[in-house]
Amino acid sequence: MKNVKLTIDPKRLQRAYDILQRWLDERLVTAIASVLLHRGRLAGEFYGGSAAPAPNAPPINGNSLFHIASIGKPMTAFAVMLLVEAGRLTLDDPVADILTEFRSAGRDVITVRQLLTHTSGLPQDPDRSRLPPNATTSEELRTYLAAGPIVPPGSKVEYSNVGYGLLGLIIEEVGRQSFASFMHERVFAPAGLRDTWLAPPEDLFPRIVHVGGTLDPGSPTERFNSAHARRQTHPAGSVLATARDVARFFQVVLNGGAIDGRQVISPVAARLMITNQTPGLRGGIEGFMSWDDCAWGLGFDLRGNKHPHFSGEFTSPATFGHTGVSGVFAWADPALDLVCVMLANRTLFDQWNTSRWSRFSTAVVASLTG
Repeated sequence: MKNVKLTIDPKRLQRAYDILQRWLDERLVTAIASVLLHRGRLAGEFYGGSAAPAPNAPPINGNSLFHIASIGKPMTAFAVMLLVEAGRLTLDDPVADILTEFRSAGRDVITVRQLLTHTSGLPQDPDRSRLPPNATTSEELRTYLAAGPIVPPGSKVEYSNVGYGLLGLIIEEVGRQSFASFMHERVFAPAGLRDTWLAPPEDLFPRIVHVGGTLDPGSPTERFNSAHARRQTHPAGSVLATARDVARFFQVVLNGGAIDGRQVISPVAARLMITNQTPGLRGGIEGFMSWDDCAWGLGFDLRGNKHPHFSGEFTSPATFGHTGVSGVFAWADPALDLVCVMLANRTLFDQWNTSRWSRFSTAVVASLTG
């Protein structure tokens, strides 16, 4: 039940924003955009830093485009649910019935639901050893059709970018158009996400925030920062967006699939996306965080009984969200009617975010007073 009596105390909220400013002052990150929505209305914004290391780089503002990485996974899941509610497929359809090249012993039991919930047993990352560094998204995704499970399907939450790549192929097969076109026409535009992109045009490149901490800095195919990377349309994490658009997407789901009087997806589909599909299963994101009871919805990381969690100490078990390796997270708490987005620009490979994200989220929720 939403608590309609609470309001945000600006002085308390400033304590949360002081945390973000310290990250900038300490050079942990060089760019941050944060947006809060409470009861569907803008409740706070923070912008700091600059878009690139260059001396004359533009300051971060509401128009800055961040690589939101795996926050794009719930958007991919949203697209799948649009096909489900249209009767074009079911969650328990075997993947091999849709993508016939995936048919083989040990994989025939894997379902669409398991791809969405990271319970397919497929590996986190693909084997790119036979791909050239400049492979297109399409070329890469075709290799996923040969991927096999590394743990038994349904046995644990084994976070899988490969699984979400296959979901992109399913969207193309069932939706009869390219993944990027489907996302723009069926998800971004109807939801009013006017500044959310897959493979944005080059005239938008100056607005894109540089990501620090990549493993291949300066490479012509450098992750996130190269022109090659910006042309990718990977279903697991190629979306670029403003903080306001990310908050708006989460608000759509929090609203039961509606925004500005438009029903983008049915209330039952939106509700199912944030319903625990993995009760009692252990797992998580290997190398980053795992839990004995890893609650996951259809695309969304669910708070459930997870401790620690990036949504902090005070969010309810119904909280849904996602993180991204580019240094970003977003969550929404139905009990508080609150959406919190924090986009920064440093990869998580050194786990700089450990506890820091939780501290910020905790301070945000503590700004709500009666």
